[in-house]
Amino acid sequence: MKKLNDFFEKHFIPFAVKLNNIKGLIAIRDAFIQIFPLTFVGSIAVCINCVVFNSTGFIGQLLISVIPELDKYQDILSPIQNGTINIMAIFIVFLIAKNMARQHHEDETKTGLIALAVFFTLYPKTDNMLTDSYLGANGLFVAIFIGLLVGYLFSKLSKNKKLHIKMPAQVPPEVANSFRVVIPSSIIIFMFAIVAYIIHFFEPEGINTLLYNILKSPIQLIGTSPITPLILILIAMILWSVGIHGTFTVQPIHVALYSALNVANLQYAAQAGTVAGSPYPITWFTLFENYGCIGGTGNTLALIVAILILSKKSNWKRDDYTKTAKLSLIPGLFCINEPIIFGMPIVLNPILIVPFILSPLISMGIGALLISSGIVLPGTLDVGWTTPQPIKAFLSAGGSLGTALSVIIVFIICVLIYLPFVNMANKQTLEKEENK
Repeated sequence: MKKLNDFFEKHFIPFAVKLNNIKGLIAIRDAFIQIFPLTFVGSIAVCINCVVFNSTGFIGQLLISVIPELDKYQDILSPIQNGTINIMAIFIVFLIAKNMARQHHEDETKTGLIALAVFFTLYPKTDNMLTDSYLGANGLFVAIFIGLLVGYLFSKLSKNKKLHIKMPAQVPPEVANSFRVVIPSSIIIFMFAIVAYIIHFFEPEGINTLLYNILKSPIQLIGTSPITPLILILIAMILWSVGIHGTFTVQPIHVALYSALNVANLQYAAQAGTVAGSPYPITWFTLFENYGCIGGTGNTLALIVAILILSKKSNWKRDDYTKTAKLSLIPGLFCINEPIIFGMPIVLNPILIVPFILSPLISMGIGALLISSGIVLPGTLDVGWTTPQPIKAFLSAGGSLGTALSVIIVFIICVLIYLPFVNMANKQTLEKEENK
């Protein structure tokens, strides 16, 4: 075990530390965490419209005989999309620039405002009118790019004292601070206005189309591959095994790869009234949330159940496991698994880290096969990570019993994965007692 620990410390811990110190990735990660309340509200609205106010929805099919014009009631919640996921790019460009400024110890609000100004300076126009085409998922890639670039440039230029306009001491601080950044702000906005003019000659439809053609398609190709989430979960689980928060470490990567795809799926569900036919059915979100995080990362609710099953045997000697499992059961139902991970502990446990790593790999692989083959619907709606399974699977897939049933089946498989290893840990204790 010491050799394995030394290997992880040498190769994986430095990688995790470097990843968590990249300012740009931190800014992106934090921006999407900060915007979660809005995406959650938008997802719930879509979920209600799909499940309840849709004549083909799970509950809607029961209500349609009582309320013939049920579909019209979608108009009650549909406007929520206009205030949440349909203008996601505006929120993201502001927040990423703001987060970059915070890391560079510069004015966060002004940096975010400059990023917004640049976003709309570069924004494509149709007949001298702004369209809503790139305010949501389609504009996220450019929003991330502008937020990072403006956040960095503004922070650097604002530190140049030669560009400061100094005001008398009696001037209020906020006024003085505003004048201090007038020149850096002007440089950035004028510079991007020139960039927008030049881009027009190469791509009349603007920077969104230009960057989409150059960069977004290859990134989406990587993101839509079922292999990518499996690689990310493998890295996350290895890091968890040595005590590092693995899912938090890989979060900047999957946020950068999948954020636009997730929002596109939400917008599709809002328009179609169903998750069937979602443009990006296989993402980190659709695989991890329903198949790789049942009771928490590593599907640790399956470990709890495996312990409780074996604790009924007459030769069970791991009372410490039983107590930990019982204490961890209620939090585990709501996807909180720190009590079981550190209470067992799973961290640096030579027996339990094997199923801990294997379980989400196998379960997410099964999920990818089921979704790609069309057997189950993808869970593209974010109904909150603490929602218990299989309720979360049912709601996230727009009221799909098939998706909920698939999660139950996968959960049983995960219990079967954990059982022999928990039994092995018990046998190890038995042998120690016999040797005494």
